[in-house]
Amino acid sequence: MTEAEHPIAWLALDKGTPVYTCDGEEIGKVTTVVADVQKDIFSGISFKHGFLGSEHFVPAAAVGELTDQGVHLTLSAQQAQDLERHPG
Repeated sequence: MTEAEHPIAWLALDKGTPVYTCDGEEIGKVTTVVADVQKDIFSGISFKHGFLGSEHFVPAAAVGELTDQGVHLTLSAQQAQDLERHPG
């Protein structure tokens, strides 16, 4: 997270928000926030690599920070490639 970024709650996370690996690589955009709103439980996100790429699921445990500028994962770019596909 840079000084220009501000932390946000998962409820404020928008579709299309960039997703970054821990090594700073943008790997896609948020397609879905996976959560139970009524129980206030954040389970993770799904994101898509590019326009025609497949969707992948990132569990909440691998999400380091949510900011107004992006989702910052605790995974490297290599680890992110191994994420399970998300039916979307």
